[in-house]
Amino acid sequence: MEKGILILLIVFVSVGILHFISMKMMKISESKKSHYRKFFWYFYGVLFTFSGLINLIGKEELNFIFLIQMFVGISVIILNFLGKIETKPS
Repeated sequence: MEKGILILLIVFVSVGILHFISMKMMKISESKKSHYRKFFWYFYGVLFTFSGLINLIGKEELNFIFLIQMFVGISVIILNFLGKIETKPS
């Protein structure tokens, strides 16, 4: 029971922090938003790549799921570097 309440509180705090950050992001300029988006995609690609690489090394056999995960992370980094991943406001 205590674990469930702890998990519930962690989820509520996480959602509250995300809501606070998203409200602050609405008030900043478009150039800063673009910079933050670019940083997010680099961070996401690196995290995805390292996660796939660690899972690939940690297993004793070659698992294609982790190999695909690593390639998706690398492709996100490359596409972000080339400027193909840009979210434009509608």
